[in-house]
Amino acid sequence: MSDEDEKLIEETFITSLGAKYPFVKAKGCNDKYGVSGFPTVVLIGPDGIVKHFDNGTPSESMIEELLKDAILPAVVPAEPRYAPLKALWQKRDHAKVREWIDKALAAPNTDAPMKEELEKQRADLGKRAEAAVARVEQLGKGPDYAAAQDQLEKLEKSWKGFPAAEAARAQITRFSTDATVKKEVAAGKALRKFLAGFDPSRDQELKKLVVELPKFAKKWEGTYAAQQATKQATEYQKKLNR
Repeated sequence: MSDEDEKLIEETFITSLGAKYPFVKAKGCNDKYGVSGFPTVVLIGPDGIVKHFDNGTPSESMIEELLKDAILPAVVPAEPRYAPLKALWQKRDHAKVREWIDKALAAPNTDAPMKEELEKQRADLGKRAEAAVARVEQLGKGPDYAAAQDQLEKLEKSWKGFPAAEAARAQITRFSTDATVKKEVAAGKALRKFLAGFDPSRDQELKKLVVELPKFAKKWEGTYAAQQATKQATEYQKKLNR
């Protein structure tokens, strides 16, 4: 992604460097993300929050962790008759996806090729439903209970009418009654709010973070958020020392 002239992007990255990945010209993106040199890697999580900003590649473990919350879209044929189904998949309204598939399969005018495709869609839905239950169980184990709660609320909504929604509600209820987990959720949300007030792409802001993050960690000592604050302070200090 770049806000530079299209010709320059093509000559520099595609023609000279032979880049094979797609490019997007986006006006103002360099200023928005504080880009001062190329390449700069910005990794944005499924929640829309910037998880990594640097000229180095994010670690494999970081990417794998974020991918746990990423949901690949269902593959639906491009034919117009599948358009309503595709729209329901995109909304992640799985109850209506199931209803649409069942009605279409039961319709007397549904031809054999479409029935075969709909059976595949139903099987895909079933696998995703099972995976959602497993994901709920994993989220319930923490350690980032604040992020887990956000994901559980989304899972409860998108899987209404499925076992995953019931399991998600059970975990959310547990989170609200367990004193230790409640503290972890509060600490995680506090760290998120704290970090939102800084711009880690600027050295001056990094210097402030290096000073303030240890204070946050002390305030929330013993929590996962405190560990993350300490870890980030160390990483930001390394970045300043380069």
